[in-house]
Order: sequence, then C-alpha cells, then structure tokens
Amino acid sequence: HGSTGANVSEDIYAGLGFPYARTNPCIDDSLLLDLKIDRFYDVLADELLYREMEKLIMQFILDLPEGIYSSAEFLYLLGARLDSLGVPSIVTSAYRKKVPVFVPAIVDSGYGIAALQALRLHGKKLIIDQFKDFDQLVRIVEESIKTGVIYIGGGVPKDTVQLTAVAKSLLKLHKEGVDKPTPHYYAVQITTDSEYWGGLSGATLEEAVSWGKVAEDNSADARVDATIAIPLLVSALEELKIQREKKTFGWVFREVEGLVDKVKNK
Repeated sequence: HGSTGANVSEDIYAGLGFPYARTNPCIDDSLLLDLKIDRFYDVLADELLYREMEKLIMQFILDLPEGIYSSAEFLYLLGARLDSLGVPSIVTSAYRKKVPVFVPAIVDSGYGIAALQALRLHGKKLIIDQFKDFDQLVRIVEESIKTGVIYIGGGVPKDTVQLTAVAKSLLKLHKEGVDKPTPHYYAVQITTDSEYWGGLSGATLEEAVSWGKVAEDNSADARVDATIAIPLLVSALEELKIQREKKTFGWVFREVEGLVDKVKNK
C-alpha cells in the first residue's frame, strides 16, 4: 500500500475522536486562522486538536529505539502503538493484517512536524530511509509472478509504485543481460485530474505504457471522484465473492518485529 502522509495521519485525528466539520468553501480564511481552525476545501479541523495528534506521533518517535527505518517499518510500529491504545486508523488495521504501508513523501505531513519537534525540542533523531522503502517495494514486485496496481489519486505514491516495474526490468538487465520491460500486468486508475496539465495525478495509463510501467491493453482509467468509485468497486468485488490466496508480507517487518512489544508497552 502506498500513501501520502496526510492520508495516514489525518485519519488518526478522527480515530482519537476529534471532530471534522463541513463548511462553505467561501468562508473567511483569515477568520479561521484567528480561531485556529484549519480548512480542507469544505471540511474543517481544530488546529489545537490537530497538534494533539502530532504530539501523539512525536511521543511515539521519542519512545522508538534509534535506528534507520523504512516508512513501512515505522508505520507498522506506530500501528502497534495505536492498536494498544485502541485508536482505529489505516495503520492500525495494516498492523493487524501485516500489510506494509509505504509513504514516499512522509515528511510532507504531520509526521514531518512531529519528527522535527522530536529533534529540535528533545534531541531525538528519527531516520526514515526512503531508499530502503524503494528497495522493499521493488522486492515485493520481484517476488510476485504478476503485479497489478490500483491508483486512487496520484502524486508521489503513484509514480513510486509505477517505478518499481522499471526498476525490476533494469535489475533483470544487469543480472541476466535481458533488456525487456516488466510492466505491471494490469492497472486501474481513479482520479479527477486531467492529463493536459502535465502533472502525474492526471497522466493516463497509456502514457505509462511508453515507460514500461503498465502493460498495454490491460488497464482501466476512471475519471471520477474516489468517494463515488471506491464504494461501487468494493461492492462489486464483494458480490463476485472471489476466492484468492492471501499474500503475506511479514518479511518486510522482520528487522523491527522484536520492537513491537516495546512500543506497545510504553
């Protein structure tokens, strides 16, 4: 699972019982600033409560043994902490199912703020190795007979996952002398962005074919809001009752598995 830092931090805010509220997007933002209220288009959050969420993450960082972690390892251990606290979230569920969550731009979120405060205020240095992230992601692809990808939105997580296919083919070239694309076998994209602005979030899956990231004629591109598409997609899959072998990714956490009880008991 690839994600932005916001997606796997701002649901912790809700998991802590902190409220979000709806608003008119034309509201006076200077007034919101004075009231310490943050706006996400037509959704509001309490800035002081948001800081409490960041404080929880900072305390976890302070309790974490020093070392070099991939974002998946870091979030796995955070999921263990949140599970012990009874806080529902994406990383809590991922911890329980041993699903790695990779965040290739984790500093661009409350995690970055929390880590900086841990460093500047308490002298605690957290190292998230994004190259280790990529190595683990590519290993998942290499160990799979076929890979498929589902993109909800885009940005850095989307291209990082796309690049795993390119990396696999280049590694194969160096090891076996075979220069052959190893694209993701199928791809589904759900986005509201448009390709003609030049950004990756709107880039078509056909474009990805030219890079060897996605196989030709084996993709679906849905230009629709994710809150509409995902419930329909999940409901359809549930109705099909497809039985498939569950994949295991526990090896990703092998280096940090021994720390689970320590972070839970803090």
